[in-house]
Amino acid sequence: MLAAYNLPDKGALQHFILGICLHKNRDLKNAELHMLQAVEIARKNNSSYLLYQFLSHLGFIQTDAGDFTGAVYSYRLAQKEALQLNDNHLQTLLDVNISDLYYKSGFYNQSINYLNQAQSLLTAESAASRASLSTTILYNKSENYFRMKNYDSLLAYHQRLLDAGNKSYKIQTYRLRTAYYLKLLKQDYVTAIGQIMALKRDKKYVPSELDDQQLAYAYFMNKQLDSAKVVVAKLLKSSNGDNHPEIRFHLYDMLAQIAEKQGDVRLASANYKLALQELKENNLRISKVGNISSQMKIDETENSYLQRAEAYKRERLWLILLVITAALVIITITLIYRAVKQKRHYERLLYLAKKEELAFINSHEVRKYLTNILGIMDILKNSESKMEDYEQIEPYLHKSASLLDKSIRNISEKLNEEDELA
Repeated sequence: MLAAYNLPDKGALQHFILGICLHKNRDLKNAELHMLQAVEIARKNNSSYLLYQFLSHLGFIQTDAGDFTGAVYSYRLAQKEALQLNDNHLQTLLDVNISDLYYKSGFYNQSINYLNQAQSLLTAESAASRASLSTTILYNKSENYFRMKNYDSLLAYHQRLLDAGNKSYKIQTYRLRTAYYLKLLKQDYVTAIGQIMALKRDKKYVPSELDDQQLAYAYFMNKQLDSAKVVVAKLLKSSNGDNHPEIRFHLYDMLAQIAEKQGDVRLASANYKLALQELKENNLRISKVGNISSQMKIDETENSYLQRAEAYKRERLWLILLVITAALVIITITLIYRAVKQKRHYERLLYLAKKEELAFINSHEVRKYLTNILGIMDILKNSESKMEDYEQIEPYLHKSASLLDKSIRNISEKLNEEDELA
Protein backbone atom coordinates (compact mmCIF):
# COMPACT_ATOMS: atom_id res chain seq x y z
CA MET A 1 0.00 0.00 0.00
CA LEU A 2 2.81 2.41 0.88
CA ALA A 3 4.61 1.70 -2.40
CA ALA A 4 1.44 1.80 -4.52
CA TYR A 5 0.42 5.27 -3.36
CA ASN A 6 3.99 6.62 -3.05
CA LEU A 7 3.24 8.00 0.42
CA PRO A 8 5.68 10.33 2.17
CA ASP A 9 8.20 8.61 4.48
CA LYS A 10 7.23 5.27 2.94
CA GLY A 11 10.79 3.90 3.39
CA ALA A 12 10.82 4.69 7.10
CA LEU A 13 7.29 3.31 7.56
CA GLN A 14 8.17 0.07 5.75
CA HIS A 15 11.07 -0.56 8.15
CA PHE A 16 8.80 0.41 11.06
CA ILE A 17 6.10 -2.11 10.04
CA LEU A 18 8.69 -4.86 9.51
CA GLY A 19 10.19 -4.08 12.90
CA ILE A 20 6.80 -4.45 14.60
CA CYS A 21 6.09 -7.77 12.81
CA LEU A 22 9.50 -9.19 13.73
CA HIS A 23 9.04 -7.99 17.33
CA LYS A 24 5.72 -9.85 17.55
CA ASN A 25 7.45 -12.98 16.24
CA ARG A 26 10.20 -12.58 18.89
CA ASP A 27 12.91 -12.00 16.28
CA LEU A 28 14.24 -9.17 18.43
CA LYS A 29 17.64 -8.77 16.75
CA ASN A 30 16.23 -8.14 13.26
CA ALA A 31 13.33 -6.14 14.71
CA GLU A 32 15.84 -3.77 16.29
CA LEU A 33 17.82 -3.46 13.03
CA HIS A 34 14.73 -2.46 11.04
CA MET A 35 13.60 -0.03 13.73
CA LEU A 36 17.07 1.58 13.74
CA GLN A 37 16.85 2.05 9.96
CA ALA A 38 13.41 3.67 10.36
CA VAL A 39 14.90 6.00 12.98
CA GLU A 40 17.79 6.94 10.68
CA ILE A 41 15.46 7.83 7.76
CA ALA A 42 13.12 9.84 10.02
CA ARG A 43 16.11 11.73 11.43
CA LYS A 44 17.31 12.66 7.91
CA ASN A 45 13.79 13.86 7.03
CA ASN A 46 13.51 15.89 10.26
CA SER A 47 10.22 14.17 11.07
CA SER A 48 9.91 14.69 14.84
CA TYR A 49 6.60 12.84 15.28
CA LEU A 50 7.72 9.71 13.37
CA LEU A 51 11.09 9.86 15.12
CA TYR A 52 9.28 9.86 18.48
CA GLN A 53 7.19 6.81 17.47
CA PHE A 54 10.15 4.86 16.05
CA LEU A 55 12.35 5.56 19.07
CA SER A 56 9.56 4.56 21.46
CA HIS A 57 9.07 1.22 19.68
CA LEU A 58 12.81 0.74 19.57
CA GLY A 59 12.72 1.12 23.36
CA PHE A 60 10.00 -1.58 23.55
CA ILE A 61 12.14 -3.99 21.52
CA GLN A 62 15.27 -3.29 23.56
CA THR A 63 13.33 -3.77 26.78
CA ASP A 64 12.11 -7.20 25.66
CA ALA A 65 15.65 -8.06 24.61
CA GLY A 66 16.87 -7.19 28.11
CA ASP A 67 18.91 -4.22 26.83
CA PHE A 68 17.66 -1.75 29.44
CA THR A 69 20.55 0.64 28.85
CA GLY A 70 19.70 0.86 25.14
CA ALA A 71 16.00 1.20 25.98
CA VAL A 72 16.60 4.10 28.39
CA TYR A 73 18.77 5.80 25.79
CA SER A 74 16.06 5.37 23.11
CA TYR A 75 13.45 6.77 25.49
CA ARG A 76 15.75 9.69 26.26
CA LEU A 77 15.94 10.54 22.53
CA ALA A 78 12.17 10.05 22.18
CA GLN A 79 11.67 12.37 25.14
CA LYS A 80 13.59 15.12 23.36
CA GLU A 81 11.24 14.80 20.37
CA ALA A 82 8.15 14.83 22.63
CA LEU A 83 9.40 17.97 24.38
CA GLN A 84 10.08 19.60 21.03
CA LEU A 85 6.58 18.70 19.80
CA ASN A 86 5.16 20.03 23.09
CA ASP A 87 2.59 17.18 23.09
CA ASN A 88 1.30 16.16 26.54
CA HIS A 89 -0.14 12.88 25.24
CA LEU A 90 3.20 11.73 23.84
CA GLN A 91 4.98 12.82 27.01
CA THR A 92 2.46 10.92 29.17
CA LEU A 93 2.96 7.67 27.24
CA LEU A 94 6.72 8.11 27.41
CA ASP A 95 6.67 8.70 31.17
CA VAL A 96 4.70 5.47 31.65
CA ASN A 97 7.24 3.54 29.52
CA ILE A 98 10.21 5.04 31.35
CA SER A 99 8.60 4.22 34.70
CA ASP A 100 8.31 0.58 33.59
CA LEU A 101 12.05 0.47 32.89
CA TYR A 102 12.85 1.90 36.31
CA TYR A 103 10.47 -0.65 37.85
CA LYS A 104 12.26 -3.52 36.12
CA SER A 105 15.62 -2.08 37.21
CA GLY A 106 14.53 -1.95 40.86
CA PHE A 107 14.33 1.87 41.01
CA TYR A 108 10.82 1.85 42.44
CA ASN A 109 10.76 5.40 43.78
CA GLN A 110 11.94 6.78 40.43
CA SER A 111 9.32 4.67 38.69
CA ILE A 112 6.59 6.14 40.90
CA ASN A 113 7.93 9.65 40.26
CA TYR A 114 7.53 9.18 36.50
CA LEU A 115 4.05 7.75 37.03
CA ASN A 116 3.14 10.81 39.10
CA GLN A 117 4.49 13.01 36.33
CA ALA A 118 2.38 11.11 33.79
CA GLN A 119 -0.67 11.50 36.05
CA SER A 120 -0.18 15.27 36.21
CA LEU A 121 -0.16 15.44 32.38
CA LEU A 122 -3.50 13.61 32.06
CA THR A 123 -5.55 16.78 32.61
CA ALA A 124 -5.10 17.73 28.94
CA GLU A 125 -6.26 14.31 27.66
CA SER A 126 -9.70 13.34 26.35
CA ALA A 127 -12.01 11.56 28.80
CA ALA A 128 -11.56 8.11 27.17
CA SER A 129 -7.78 8.40 26.87
CA ARG A 130 -7.55 9.79 30.41
CA ALA A 131 -9.52 6.85 31.87
CA SER A 132 -7.40 4.21 30.08
CA LEU A 133 -4.05 5.79 30.94
CA SER A 134 -5.16 6.48 34.51
CA THR A 135 -5.99 2.77 34.97
CA THR A 136 -2.57 1.74 33.63
CA ILE A 137 -0.87 4.21 35.98
CA LEU A 138 -2.84 2.90 38.97
CA TYR A 139 -1.80 -0.67 38.19
CA ASN A 140 1.84 0.22 37.60
CA LYS A 141 1.95 2.02 40.95
CA SER A 142 0.45 -1.10 42.53
CA GLU A 143 3.29 -3.19 41.06
CA ASN A 144 5.88 -0.81 42.51
CA TYR A 145 4.30 -0.83 45.97
CA PHE A 146 4.13 -4.62 45.88
CA ARG A 147 7.86 -4.82 45.12
CA MET A 148 8.49 -2.32 47.92
CA LYS A 149 6.37 -4.55 50.24
CA ASN A 150 4.20 -1.55 51.10
CA TYR A 151 0.95 -3.30 52.02
CA ASP A 152 -1.09 -0.19 52.88
CA SER A 153 -0.29 1.60 49.61
CA LEU A 154 -0.91 -1.57 47.60
CA LEU A 155 -4.28 -2.01 49.31
CA ALA A 156 -5.23 1.62 48.56
CA TYR A 157 -4.42 1.27 44.86
CA HIS A 158 -6.10 -2.16 44.64
CA GLN A 159 -9.28 -0.55 45.95
CA ARG A 160 -8.95 2.27 43.41
CA LEU A 161 -8.65 -0.34 40.65
CA LEU A 162 -11.97 -1.82 41.82
CA ASP A 163 -13.68 1.49 40.94
CA ALA A 164 -16.16 1.10 38.06
CA GLY A 165 -14.71 4.15 36.28
CA ASN A 166 -11.55 2.28 35.26
CA LYS A 167 -11.30 1.52 31.53
CA SER A 168 -8.86 -1.06 30.23
CA TYR A 169 -9.10 -4.43 28.51
CA LYS A 170 -6.79 -5.70 31.28
CA ILE A 171 -8.73 -4.23 34.20
CA GLN A 172 -9.95 -7.62 35.41
CA THR A 173 -6.39 -8.97 35.21
CA TYR A 174 -5.10 -5.99 37.19
CA ARG A 175 -7.70 -6.50 39.91
CA LEU A 176 -7.11 -10.23 40.26
CA ARG A 177 -3.32 -9.90 40.24
CA THR A 178 -3.20 -7.18 42.90
CA ALA A 179 -5.65 -9.27 44.95
CA TYR A 180 -3.17 -12.18 45.23
CA TYR A 181 -0.32 -9.67 45.74
CA LEU A 182 -2.09 -8.60 48.92
CA LYS A 183 -2.25 -12.23 50.09
CA LEU A 184 1.47 -12.63 49.45
CA LEU A 185 2.32 -9.55 51.51
CA LYS A 186 0.05 -10.90 54.25
CA GLN A 187 2.07 -14.14 54.04
CA ASP A 188 -1.11 -16.08 53.27
CA TYR A 189 0.72 -18.30 50.76
CA VAL A 190 -1.85 -21.08 50.59
CA THR A 191 -4.60 -18.68 49.49
CA ALA A 192 -2.23 -16.94 47.07
CA ILE A 193 -1.30 -20.26 45.44
CA GLY A 194 -4.97 -21.14 45.03
CA GLN A 195 -5.72 -17.74 43.47
CA ILE A 196 -2.82 -17.98 40.99
CA MET A 197 -3.75 -21.53 39.94
CA ALA A 198 -7.36 -20.40 39.42
CA LEU A 199 -6.17 -17.51 37.23
CA LYS A 200 -4.25 -19.91 35.01
CA ARG A 201 -7.59 -21.60 34.20
CA ASP A 202 -9.41 -18.28 33.64
CA LYS A 203 -9.68 -17.61 29.88
CA LYS A 204 -10.46 -13.92 30.49
CA TYR A 205 -7.27 -13.45 32.47
CA VAL A 206 -4.18 -12.13 30.62
CA PRO A 207 -1.31 -14.29 31.94
CA SER A 208 2.25 -13.13 32.51
CA GLU A 209 5.51 -14.62 33.75
CA LEU A 210 4.95 -12.41 36.80
CA ASP A 211 2.33 -14.94 37.88
CA ASP A 212 4.78 -17.87 37.61
CA GLN A 213 7.45 -15.88 39.48
CA GLN A 214 5.07 -15.22 42.35
CA LEU A 215 3.77 -18.80 42.25
CA ALA A 216 7.34 -20.09 42.63
CA TYR A 217 7.90 -17.67 45.52
CA ALA A 218 4.65 -18.76 47.21
CA TYR A 219 5.55 -22.45 46.84
CA PHE A 220 9.00 -21.78 48.29
CA MET A 221 7.68 -19.82 51.26
CA ASN A 222 5.02 -22.51 51.84
CA LYS A 223 7.83 -25.13 51.90
CA GLN A 224 6.60 -26.82 48.71
CA LEU A 225 10.19 -26.94 47.45
CA ASP A 226 9.80 -29.40 44.55
CA SER A 227 6.85 -27.45 43.11
CA ALA A 228 8.86 -24.23 43.44
CA LYS A 229 11.84 -25.86 41.68
CA VAL A 230 9.69 -26.98 38.72
CA VAL A 231 8.28 -23.48 38.19
CA VAL A 232 11.71 -21.82 38.52
CA ALA A 233 13.26 -24.21 35.98
CA LYS A 234 10.47 -23.33 33.54
CA LEU A 235 11.09 -19.61 34.05
CA LEU A 236 14.84 -19.89 33.53
CA LYS A 237 14.29 -21.58 30.16
CA SER A 238 12.12 -18.68 29.00
CA SER A 239 13.60 -15.88 26.88
CA ASN A 240 10.76 -13.50 27.63
CA GLY A 241 11.66 -9.87 28.39
CA ASP A 242 10.29 -10.22 31.93
CA ASN A 243 13.10 -12.67 32.64
CA HIS A 244 15.84 -10.04 33.06
CA PRO A 245 19.01 -10.25 35.26
CA GLU A 246 17.29 -9.04 38.44
CA ILE A 247 14.61 -11.73 38.08
CA ARG A 248 17.15 -14.42 37.20
CA PHE A 249 19.19 -13.43 40.26
CA HIS A 250 16.18 -14.12 42.51
CA LEU A 251 15.40 -17.36 40.64
CA TYR A 252 18.93 -18.74 40.99
CA ASP A 253 19.03 -17.58 44.60
CA MET A 254 15.77 -19.46 45.23
CA LEU A 255 17.17 -22.61 43.58
CA ALA A 256 20.29 -22.32 45.74
CA GLN A 257 18.21 -22.05 48.91
CA ILE A 258 16.07 -25.02 47.83
CA ALA A 259 19.19 -27.13 47.18
CA GLU A 260 20.59 -26.03 50.53
CA LYS A 261 17.41 -27.01 52.34
CA GLN A 262 17.42 -30.37 50.56
CA GLY A 263 21.03 -30.97 51.55
CA ASP A 264 22.60 -30.68 48.08
CA VAL A 265 25.52 -28.39 48.96
CA ARG A 266 27.24 -28.69 45.57
CA LEU A 267 24.10 -27.70 43.66
CA ALA A 268 23.44 -24.89 46.14
CA SER A 269 26.98 -23.55 45.59
CA ALA A 270 26.59 -23.70 41.80
CA ASN A 271 23.30 -21.83 41.93
CA TYR A 272 24.72 -19.20 44.31
CA LYS A 273 27.50 -18.60 41.78
CA LEU A 274 24.96 -18.20 38.99
CA ALA A 275 22.95 -15.85 41.20
CA LEU A 276 26.07 -13.80 41.92
CA GLN A 277 26.83 -13.59 38.20
CA GLU A 278 23.30 -12.31 37.47
CA LEU A 279 23.62 -9.85 40.35
CA LYS A 280 26.84 -8.42 38.92
CA GLU A 281 25.25 -8.09 35.49
CA ASN A 282 22.21 -6.43 37.01
CA ASN A 283 24.36 -3.99 39.01
CA LEU A 284 26.34 -3.08 35.89
CA ARG A 285 23.13 -2.52 33.98
CA ILE A 286 21.65 -0.45 36.82
CA SER A 287 24.78 1.72 36.84
CA LYS A 288 24.44 2.40 33.10
CA VAL A 289 20.72 3.03 33.41
CA GLY A 290 21.42 5.43 36.27
CA ASN A 291 23.93 7.38 34.18
CA ILE A 292 21.54 7.77 31.27
CA SER A 293 18.62 8.58 33.58
CA SER A 294 20.75 11.35 35.10
CA GLN A 295 21.26 12.73 31.61
CA MET A 296 17.49 12.53 31.05
CA LYS A 297 16.98 14.63 34.17
CA ILE A 298 19.49 17.14 32.79
CA ASP A 299 17.54 17.19 29.51
CA GLU A 300 14.30 17.81 31.41
CA THR A 301 15.90 20.59 33.46
CA GLU A 302 17.37 22.15 30.31
CA ASN A 303 14.00 21.98 28.56
CA SER A 304 12.30 23.45 31.62
CA TYR A 305 14.82 26.30 31.57
CA LEU A 306 14.25 26.87 27.85
CA GLN A 307 10.49 26.87 28.39
CA ARG A 308 10.84 29.40 31.20
CA ALA A 309 13.15 31.51 29.03
CA GLU A 310 10.62 31.37 26.21
CA ALA A 311 7.83 32.28 28.62
CA TYR A 312 9.96 35.17 29.89
CA LYS A 313 10.48 36.39 26.31
CA ARG A 314 6.73 36.26 25.69
CA GLU A 315 6.01 38.07 28.95
CA ARG A 316 8.67 40.66 28.07
CA LEU A 317 7.08 41.23 24.66
CA TRP A 318 3.65 41.58 26.26
CA LEU A 319 5.08 44.01 28.81
CA ILE A 320 6.70 46.10 26.06
CA LEU A 321 3.42 46.03 24.15
CA LEU A 322 1.51 47.13 27.25
CA VAL A 323 4.00 49.94 27.90
CA ILE A 324 3.75 51.13 24.29
CA THR A 325 -0.04 50.90 24.42
CA ALA A 326 -0.13 52.81 27.71
CA ALA A 327 2.21 55.47 26.26
CA LEU A 328 0.01 55.82 23.16
CA VAL A 329 -3.10 56.09 25.33
CA ILE A 330 -1.43 58.77 27.47
CA ILE A 331 -0.27 60.67 24.36
CA THR A 332 -3.74 60.39 22.82
CA ILE A 333 -5.42 61.62 26.01
CA THR A 334 -2.88 64.47 26.25
CA LEU A 335 -3.51 65.51 22.64
CA ILE A 336 -7.27 65.33 23.13
CA TYR A 337 -7.02 67.32 26.35
CA ARG A 338 -4.80 69.89 24.66
CA ALA A 339 -7.13 70.14 21.68
CA VAL A 340 -10.14 70.57 23.97
CA LYS A 341 -8.26 73.16 26.01
CA GLN A 342 -7.19 75.04 22.89
CA LYS A 343 -10.72 74.86 21.54
CA ARG A 344 -12.09 76.32 24.74
CA HIS A 345 -9.38 79.00 24.66
CA TYR A 346 -10.24 80.00 21.11
CA GLU A 347 -13.96 79.87 21.89
CA ARG A 348 -13.36 82.24 24.81
CA LEU A 349 -11.31 84.58 22.60
CA LEU A 350 -14.09 84.48 20.03
CA TYR A 351 -16.68 85.11 22.72
CA LEU A 352 -14.72 88.08 24.04
CA ALA A 353 -14.31 89.43 20.52
CA LYS A 354 -18.04 89.07 19.90
CA LYS A 355 -18.77 90.66 23.24
CA GLU A 356 -16.53 93.62 22.43
CA GLU A 357 -18.10 93.91 19.00
CA LEU A 358 -21.60 93.92 20.48
CA ALA A 359 -20.53 96.41 23.11
CA PHE A 360 -19.07 98.60 20.37
CA ILE A 361 -22.27 98.37 18.31
CA ASN A 362 -24.32 99.09 21.39
CA SER A 363 -22.24 102.04 22.51
CA HIS A 364 -21.43 103.65 19.15
CA GLU A 365 -24.27 102.82 16.83
CA VAL A 366 -27.40 102.07 18.87
CA ARG A 367 -26.79 104.84 21.36
CA LYS A 368 -25.78 107.24 18.55
CA TYR A 369 -29.00 106.73 16.60
CA LEU A 370 -31.09 106.69 19.76
CA THR A 371 -29.47 109.98 20.87
CA ASN A 372 -30.29 111.50 17.47
CA ILE A 373 -33.91 110.46 17.78
CA LEU A 374 -34.16 111.81 21.34
CA GLY A 375 -32.55 115.09 20.20
CA ILE A 376 -35.06 115.49 17.36
CA MET A 377 -37.91 114.69 19.72
CA ASP A 378 -36.59 117.28 22.18
CA ILE A 379 -36.48 119.93 19.38
CA LEU A 380 -40.11 119.17 18.45
CA LYS A 381 -41.16 119.30 22.06
CA ASN A 382 -39.79 122.84 22.54
CA SER A 383 -40.77 124.13 19.06
CA GLU A 384 -43.40 126.88 18.66
CA SER A 385 -44.28 125.81 15.13
CA LYS A 386 -44.21 122.05 15.46
CA MET A 387 -45.73 121.22 12.11
CA GLU A 388 -43.26 123.30 10.16
CA ASP A 389 -40.32 122.02 12.18
CA TYR A 390 -41.55 118.38 11.90
CA GLU A 391 -41.66 118.66 8.14
CA GLN A 392 -38.03 119.80 8.15
CA ILE A 393 -36.68 117.18 10.57
CA GLU A 394 -38.93 114.24 9.56
CA PRO A 395 -36.34 112.89 7.05
CA TYR A 396 -33.63 112.96 9.73
CA LEU A 397 -35.95 111.22 12.21
CA HIS A 398 -36.79 108.48 9.68
CA LYS A 399 -33.14 107.98 8.76
CA SER A 400 -32.07 107.69 12.45
CA ALA A 401 -34.92 105.26 13.17
CA SER A 402 -33.95 103.10 10.15
CA LEU A 403 -30.27 103.03 11.19
CA LEU A 404 -31.30 102.16 14.76
CA ASP A 405 -33.43 99.28 13.44
CA LYS A 406 -30.54 98.08 11.29
CA SER A 407 -28.17 98.12 14.28
CA ILE A 408 -30.66 96.20 16.46
CA ARG A 409 -31.09 93.54 13.68
CA ASN A 410 -27.30 93.29 13.42
CA ILE A 411 -27.06 92.59 17.17
CA SER A 412 -29.86 90.03 16.90
CA GLU A 413 -28.06 88.17 14.08
CA LYS A 414 -24.82 88.04 16.03
CA LEU A 415 -26.64 86.69 19.10
CA ASN A 416 -28.19 83.98 16.90
CA GLU A 417 -24.69 83.04 15.66
CA GLU A 418 -23.56 82.66 19.26
CA ASP A 419 -26.49 80.33 19.98
CA GLU A 420 -25.60 78.16 16.96
CA LEU A 421 -21.94 77.92 18.05
CA ALA A 422 -23.01 76.90 21.55
